[in-house]
Amino acid sequence: MRGLVRMLLLPVLVLGLVAGTLTLNPVSAVADEGGTPPPTSDPSTPPAGDTTTPPPTGDTTTPPPTDTTTPPAATDPPPATDPPPADPPPTDPPPADPVPKDPIVVQIDTGPAGSTISGTARFTFHAVIPHATFECRLVGPGRTGTTKTCPQGTVTSGTVNTRSSATYAGLKVGQYTFTVVARVADATVPTGTAKRSWHVGRLFAPTHFGISTGASFNIPVGTIAAKRRNLTRVIHTISSMPGYRVEKPSMCDPRDWPSRIRITVYSATDMAFARALVAAHRRCVSVQILMNNHLTPQDTAAVRYLQTQLGDKNRRTGRSWAHRCFFGCRGSGVLHTKMYLFDSDVTVPNVPALRNIVLVGSSNMTSNASGVQWNDLYGVNNDPQLFGQFNSVFARMKLDRLQMRTLRFSADNGTYRTVFAPFTRGTADPTMSALRSIHCSGATGGTGIGGHTVVYINIHAWFGVRGYALAKQVRSLYDRGCYVRVLWSFMSFSVWKKLRLGTGSRMSVRRTIFAHPGRTHAYLYSHFKNVAVSGNVGADSSSYVVWTGSNNFTNDGVKFDEVTMRIASRAAFVQYRNQFQLITRTRSSSTFARISEPIGGGRALNPGV
Repeated sequence: MRGLVRMLLLPVLVLGLVAGTLTLNPVSAVADEGGTPPPTSDPSTPPAGDTTTPPPTGDTTTPPPTDTTTPPAATDPPPATDPPPADPPPTDPPPADPVPKDPIVVQIDTGPAGSTISGTARFTFHAVIPHATFECRLVGPGRTGTTKTCPQGTVTSGTVNTRSSATYAGLKVGQYTFTVVARVADATVPTGTAKRSWHVGRLFAPTHFGISTGASFNIPVGTIAAKRRNLTRVIHTISSMPGYRVEKPSMCDPRDWPSRIRITVYSATDMAFARALVAAHRRCVSVQILMNNHLTPQDTAAVRYLQTQLGDKNRRTGRSWAHRCFFGCRGSGVLHTKMYLFDSDVTVPNVPALRNIVLVGSSNMTSNASGVQWNDLYGVNNDPQLFGQFNSVFARMKLDRLQMRTLRFSADNGTYRTVFAPFTRGTADPTMSALRSIHCSGATGGTGIGGHTVVYINIHAWFGVRGYALAKQVRSLYDRGCYVRVLWSFMSFSVWKKLRLGTGSRMSVRRTIFAHPGRTHAYLYSHFKNVAVSGNVGADSSSYVVWTGSNNFTNDGVKFDEVTMRIASRAAFVQYRNQFQLITRTRSSSTFARISEPIGGGRALNPGV
């Protein structure tokens, strides 16, 4: 039976395969041995899912296709889902990185460099590109450093380069930097920059004179150089103060000074001194000088020159000035202080720095101070503390305002002790206190003579009530065993008698003032205000002490502008003792005489100053 079925179905299967209308399903067509037979169905109905209608048996012609698909049974629609993302549209490849462009090349062709004395700077420059524009910037004293269109520049463009210029006028002394920036319309081309730095004002000092600590003394009966030794010391120091070589003083910065000079002096008649100060001012040094008012611009060429060139109305803010105090600065009556202060913030190459210099003593800047008088100046080099003390007093004095107050200072652990008059009313006289600090016995360490203190007094003026009180104290030193040596120029007879009468070899009182025969005015005398001691002073039994300055032994010494500096130094004592002995040997006399000061030459109003 099975064989018969296979025989009957085989032609149909072959025919359907050839026609392409029969789908072979081996499972439904024939059941394997022992398998489940296919389900019985209507031969005219195709199996479920089969959409092909087989042609009638025996018909070998393929009919035209017909739609015999049975619609599927109605079912719930499948859940909605998003359609899959579409493939992205094709894009162009990213552009390659642009080749960077080089900055514009800018060159400064001409302009100042290094240092210059000119207050005008003109630059020419070019950019290695056509059709460039320029912006300029100047940084320096009084300049804001704002970048803006180059001043006074005319732009000239060629096929390769663009050229222009810039000019700056009215420059002050100081460091400057000029910057020029070039750009073109194409923003992708980097700008170019060039710079040039220079200094307006060339560092300069006419001479190079070093100040050493110690005393200098003139010799009024010596050579011209010996006579002018103190004046030369001051003038050379003035001329050594570094400044700037410039076209004109108006280029100097009024607030920034390379060096400063501060001077108080009773008389200034020496033209070399005046010219040195004005020359310093013209190289931008700050020069400020206070003078007494007994000499005027009308009768003294040096005063006229100083006040004309330096001015006098700008003491509070000006860089330089020359002022005559009105009958004293802090004191009442006379400006009598002689101090010369120097300091510099710059240094000329290969030249020692001049810093914090103080000169103090008896010397004015006059022909009398060099050729008639014996004078001293004690100098201290590079002492910031001492300089600051003296400079602070100068700042008070320049106000030209009455300040009847003692000013005391100590520097370098007591090496220098300075007292400035006028003295406070009702207080102890510092000069008397100094004399009272001397003990006549107990001198040790090789000081004094045989254990007794030695006192040298070299004084210009010694008279009046105060003078007599000081004479009594000096006489008491002799009475207590001191060796006392006195040189004097103007002395009252009462003082002379107090010192001389009833004394022996430990007391020497000798006159230094002399007039030519038949004349009444002196041609030679000592102008010192000096005491030098070797022995027992204060708490030190082996002391070497010097007092020097401007204060005489007179009534006026307590109310005038005066200075006295105490110097604790063996070297200083030796210098002043040796000068005392030189004056004694050169010309002195034990006799009493009254002789007038010379006329002119910066002479004082009275012999008390």
